[in-house]
Amino acid sequence: MNKIAKLFVKTSLVYLALSTILGVLITIGPGYSFMHSHFALIGWVSFMVFGLAYESIPRFSSKPLYSRKLGMWHLWLANIGLIGLSLSYPFMRMYMLKQKDPSDAIIAVLIFGLIEAISCFMFIYNIWKSMDNQGSSR
Repeated sequence: MNKIAKLFVKTSLVYLALSTILGVLITIGPGYSFMHSHFALIGWVSFMVFGLAYESIPRFSSKPLYSRKLGMWHLWLANIGLIGLSLSYPFMRMYMLKQKDPSDAIIAVLIFGLIEAISCFMFIYNIWKSMDNQGSSR
C-alpha cells in the first residue's frame, strides 16, 4: 500500500475510535453529536474512501497518481479542516445559547469549513487527473 493511502486509512481508524468514544458520550449527555457525526462521516468514512481511492485508482487504471505532493497536502488540510471545524462549531453553538457574540467562532467555522472543502477539491482534482494521467507521478 502506498504511503498516502496508508496514512489516510490509519487516520480514518483514529477518527473511528474518536467517533465511537463521542457516541458513547452522547448517551451520557448532549453536546457531542456534531463532533461525533463529523468524526464518523468525514473522518472515518471519507478518509477511508480517500485512502482506498489513492491506492486502488492508480492500481486499477495502471496509471500513477497524478501528484503525491497534492495527496499529502490533501491529507494535512483535510485533518486541519476536520479537527478545526469539529472543535470550533460547538463553541459557536455555546456562544449562541448563552446569547453571547459568536462572531469569532463563526469565522473559525467558516475558515475550517473552507479548508475542508478545498481539501476535497484537491482530492477530486488529483484523482481525476490520475485517471487521465499518461506520464509519471510528481
